[in-house]
Amino acid sequence: MSGYVLKIDETEQQQKESDHSFIGGQPRLPEDRPIPHCQLCGTEQTFFFQVAFPEGHLWEGLTMAVFHCTSCAHEGERIPEILPVPLKGADIPKGFLESYQRNFKIEVFATKDGMVRKDYQEKIQFKRWILEAVNGDPEANKVGGKPNWLLEDEAPATYDGKVPMFFLMQLMEDFQFEIVEDAPPQMQIGLRGNPEPSQERYYELFLANQLYFFGTEEKSDPLVYVLTQI
Repeated sequence: MSGYVLKIDETEQQQKESDHSFIGGQPRLPEDRPIPHCQLCGTEQTFFFQVAFPEGHLWEGLTMAVFHCTSCAHEGERIPEILPVPLKGADIPKGFLESYQRNFKIEVFATKDGMVRKDYQEKIQFKRWILEAVNGDPEANKVGGKPNWLLEDEAPATYDGKVPMFFLMQLMEDFQFEIVEDAPPQMQIGLRGNPEPSQERYYELFLANQLYFFGTEEKSDPLVYVLTQI
């Protein structure tokens, strides 16, 4: 399957009802999906981005939305939990993809069921993503194709011993999510090892490591595994 590069639309930054792939703004979710809350501090999580998977993608017709808590910071919880086994070709045990989402949440749903959620207070500046079909596998933010590994190949093979996993998308390292004027600073672990507010006017997702998203081939119960490399 050919990949799609994710490019930011620089021509207009006003969110529209017709937008399906974008950074920040207000998420587009089904009406019956609550805005996720952090299991560690109870605060509403921050919406970072979402992608509607395009024609030809195994998850065509589905959208993935990514939330993460920016109100608390805990050592050992700053990136998604790592499987305690060699990652390349790993089998992800049943239940892991639900239980590891303690301070983040990945929502997957039918794109047609999404609606702009006015009940969410925007924190990250809206930026529209344009999916541009490409040949090959450029080192860029992209959907589909093959992952560009910073280190060794760490692609999982299966979930629950039988459901194949496949590459969904990647987000390049050091990606900064610009925040709106009245958004609170992101909490981080300071030099003394204590939580403190960041001095930067942007948020980072999982320490701004390079991110790789993998999904289950079974679309009736779509699940996501996200891993980081730096």
